[in-house]
Amino acid sequence: MDSYPPHLHVHIKPRTADVTSQQFVEALLGIRGGSQYPKEPPHIDLIDSKGLDEQRQKDLVTCIRDKAFELSSYLMLVALCEEAVEKLTIMNHPDGDCPLCLYPLVPEDGQNENFPFMKLMSCFHCFHSECIIRWWNWLHTEKETNASDSSSAIVRPIHYVDNQRDPHGAMGEDMGICPVCRKVFHSKDIEHVLCLVGSHSSQLAMLFGRKVFESNACCYSIEKGRVESQPK
Repeated sequence: MDSYPPHLHVHIKPRTADVTSQQFVEALLGIRGGSQYPKEPPHIDLIDSKGLDEQRQKDLVTCIRDKAFELSSYLMLVALCEEAVEKLTIMNHPDGDCPLCLYPLVPEDGQNENFPFMKLMSCFHCFHSECIIRWWNWLHTEKETNASDSSSAIVRPIHYVDNQRDPHGAMGEDMGICPVCRKVFHSKDIEHVLCLVGSHSSQLAMLFGRKVFESNACCYSIEKGRVESQPK
């Protein structure tokens, strides 16, 4: 803030003890005081947000505006920011359906799956991990089998993305684009997806191996029973 009445933008995040994997929402608030501030509460706008649907966006702004009216005639900027953080912390959960399969992100029975859901750091869109794995694998299969159309695929060689870089300035071999909002993936998102794909493949291999073992054991048991039942 470099002027009075105050006119500032505030980047708000929920309390997660700095664990980014547990952050599903964030907001950029505009707070603009008039000539009668603080006698008259400042004007509050939601400039941008991630992970918040329309209803939660409205609830957040309404909550902060109500707090501003409550604190009329008092200096309130710190209190408004604290109120925004508290409200955003309450809202810090994925909501709605997976954009790929259209089923709820969180099962209604509340039971956890092996791969429940993942979040793209670039835009905070969430997907079932199984869905993003299948989408990613399908994407690369299409790219390999139809190289002539690779320039219009969602994952593209770096020169098709206007030389965009990740936040650390590193250039990746491929860049991904969110299937919902078309924002370019952060490099950490690609690493996360690839990690999920690798873990999923390992689990499938273990599951397949266990099923083969169980099948062989079953066949052995049946065959042993047949041998023992034969008359001597």
